[in-house]
Amino acid sequence: MHVLVTPMRLRGVALDPKERRRYPTIRGNVMVNSTVYHELGRAADIARVEIGMPLDPDPLPPLLNTTLAGMAITGFVISGIEYIDGCAYAQSWWCRFE
Repeated sequence: MHVLVTPMRLRGVALDPKERRRYPTIRGNVMVNSTVYHELGRAADIARVEIGMPLDPDPLPPLLNTTLAGMAITGFVISGIEYIDGCAYAQSWWCRFE
């Protein structure tokens, strides 16, 4: 699904509304699949943002154990865990339609 994505946290710390508005929006395709993830050693629902060709790097770390946290007419929020440099952090993505 092609949407505008804004992360709502930075290394687990919630961004306030002003910081979220300043954060560069990522335009891409949000994909959620159940896959075995080596960091967890088990299957998990994993969300990714793809912006280009299949072999291009993802602009955001994948969200593990993804859940739909909220949905409205113009968009939705998905939440999960992201791994950065071996540390797990809470993260949510605000996804909205153009």
